[in-house]
Amino acid sequence: MRVVIIGAGAAGLTLASNIRENDEETEIIIFTQSEDIAYSPCAIPLVLGGCIESFDDIIMHDADYYLDKNIQIHLSTTVTCVDSSSKKITFEKDSNSESMTYDKLVIAAGSELITPEFEIDDMDNIFSLTNISDGRIIQESIKDKKEIVFISNLSIGIESAYELARKGYDVTFLEQSFGILPLFLDGEISQKLVELNEGVDFETNADVTSITTNGSKKEIHYNDKTISADVVILPSNKVPSTSLAKQAGCEIGDFGAVVINEYLETSVEDIYAIGDCVEVKSHITGTPTLSPAGTTAVRQAMVLANNLLGNKLTFDPVVNTVVSKVGDYNYACSGITESFAEMIGMPVVSVCIETCQKARYYPQNNKLCIKMICKDDGTVVGCQMLSDGDLSSRIDALSFIITDNMKCEELIQKEFSYTPSLAMVVNPIVQAALAIRKKMQ
Repeated sequence: MRVVIIGAGAAGLTLASNIRENDEETEIIIFTQSEDIAYSPCAIPLVLGGCIESFDDIIMHDADYYLDKNIQIHLSTTVTCVDSSSKKITFEKDSNSESMTYDKLVIAAGSELITPEFEIDDMDNIFSLTNISDGRIIQESIKDKKEIVFISNLSIGIESAYELARKGYDVTFLEQSFGILPLFLDGEISQKLVELNEGVDFETNADVTSITTNGSKKEIHYNDKTISADVVILPSNKVPSTSLAKQAGCEIGDFGAVVINEYLETSVEDIYAIGDCVEVKSHITGTPTLSPAGTTAVRQAMVLANNLLGNKLTFDPVVNTVVSKVGDYNYACSGITESFAEMIGMPVVSVCIETCQKARYYPQNNKLCIKMICKDDGTVVGCQMLSDGDLSSRIDALSFIITDNMKCEELIQKEFSYTPSLAMVVNPIVQAALAIRKKMQ
């Protein structure tokens, strides 16, 4: 059996590795337009900030590593056509075009940048920040610069902004929405994240209309204001990459992503899709949504590897659990925001409390802000946290709580660990649930 995979991100490479771990005979061929593979985009800010010395350090494997496992990877190669009727793809490299047949085709094409709506007169010293190639270019370009402006960037951009500010750059962040990370955080939480951190000048509801050049400077025009910068980092808004899926005849959903079933099959026989280019089902609403996260891509790849080898596993609905570091503080979220609930007409009750990570009298403590969101019957549907301490285990617990459709009343009865130096006797998650219950009474 020949499995052809389009895309060498987390989805494509994990799929290939999992197939090979369980089967030595399947022929696996991957096509990618990139020269770099097997790295985490989440690590790019750490290199820009100097926490990690080199971009080479975040590349885990090269093409030869996979070739030793009998996995072929065609780098810097563009798949130009998918003919599902003849089960054939056409690809191009260095202006040379070839074709190849497949038994199973997996589209793991990821996402692509949206062109900003505002006008730009000259792209000199204006960059996107989405991949390792962008990171290298920016790292070299800012060596002799001082002022940097980010516009409506997602996690990687916000993290990079603080990392560069820490290195001594003058950094301004213009957010076109009501607050930073609007898909993950409600207004009061995103505002608190900005207030807690220092080093980056933030401005929200910034309606950027154009970027013009004035000598060696870039001038960013927004809200009848103008600020100048040496370097501008453009918005990193993306949409699922679906051109090849459309060409193959695959169904595209309302979110502009490839429609798949629970087995990760598209509407076209022997064509599958995983990663950022697909729509998934929300555990909370039961409706389609997007989940452009590495963890989702990896889980889908593990399920699909089993299915391609004859098993019948299903991919579960998502709650989109996230944890990240911005400046000196960590944020985490799982489930839906209150603003999203309001947008879809879901009645919810929420509380936002401030507490501690450890016993209040313990000297090295970490403050914690936690917002919990519940349906009007008490079912937990969302949670957001801020702290200068570790949040990963707490938000993972919330992910399980939300997935299990747990109500606050049930959550209050659950058992949590305790010792003064590590945890409070009444877990902060339980404290939030108690506050919700009190508000509902």
